[in-house]
Amino acid sequence: MTLSNLSRRLAQVCEIAAALIFLFVCVLNFTQVIGRYATGTSLTWAEEIMRYTMMWVMMLGGSAAIYRAEHMAVDGVVDMVPERLRHLVRSILYGIAGIFCVLLLVYGWPAALANQSQRAAASGIPMLLPYLAIPVGAAIMLVQIVLCWITGFREAPVEEEAW
Repeated sequence: MTLSNLSRRLAQVCEIAAALIFLFVCVLNFTQVIGRYATGTSLTWAEEIMRYTMMWVMMLGGSAAIYRAEHMAVDGVVDMVPERLRHLVRSILYGIAGIFCVLLLVYGWPAALANQSQRAAASGIPMLLPYLAIPVGAAIMLVQIVLCWITGFREAPVEEEAW
């Protein structure tokens, strides 16, 4: 398997995982709305679980966005420079993102471990699970950044705006 394929597969796995988690959040939210308005009751733990799982969606989706070059700020800055400097600017921006991911990993891992004995108030899940979203997601994004650096950056797809 080539590094380019590895990068693509990593993005696909992260996209699918984020989509499934987001689908779970949507179903849970829909259940909450129906419960509140149809029966007058709701699940006491649902909002808490939705909040924590959205952290995972964001961190996993970030890796796919890196692969697809769909981070809005990256495109905006890269489009402002001449064509001959775009690869350099994209490298600098991804380097800054990589440094940020390293910081999230370095500080997120001890924070996750420090909270492993705590339990969430409503759901009772170990707080290690939501806290792990930060270092795990940062590590995946860092791997994706390195793979994109090695294999070359994808161009963000140009979308036509319909008026």
